[in-house]
Amino acid sequence: MPIARALTALLLLLALALPATSAASSRSSSAGAHTVAARLSAPALLAVAAGIGQRYWGAVPCGGRVRIVSQRTPGAGAEAGTDAWVTFDSPLGANDLGAAPSGYGNCTIAFGRSRWPTAESMRQDWDMLCLTMVHEIGHLLGHAHDTAPDSVMAAVFTNLSAEPAACRAARPIS
Repeated sequence: MPIARALTALLLLLALALPATSAASSRSSSAGAHTVAARLSAPALLAVAAGIGQRYWGAVPCGGRVRIVSQRTPGAGAEAGTDAWVTFDSPLGANDLGAAPSGYGNCTIAFGRSRWPTAESMRQDWDMLCLTMVHEIGHLLGHAHDTAPDSVMAAVFTNLSAEPAACRAARPIS
């Protein structure tokens, strides 16, 4: 098992190190990124999405100590149909966005089992997965829900109008 953990850690580091695609990037390097993403495990796909979220916000939440988990069942008090959620400790209490984000600790981003049960489902629903990761990182940076439907911090996404371009650029090929 130590070898498997080391390999997963290496994949996560590589995924976070993938540069954002730019206009100057060649078509072949962009196609290569899609090919690599098509083979990534669920944790590595989540790491790629987390890297996009951090670049989107220009910040790393929780001092870089964020646990990302998948295939979870929403806990008590979660709204029906919840696909993802964050939990954190703050000086004002658990999950209190009124506290300064610099004081957040024990940070977790959880993705639900019902929408994304496998790596393949994450690849197939990449646009929503990536948008959701950006949204959840926003919460860990202190952002509350926004009432604008095309905001990355909208409480519910009815379409992909808020999807960051970097999510589309990193879309894996299934």
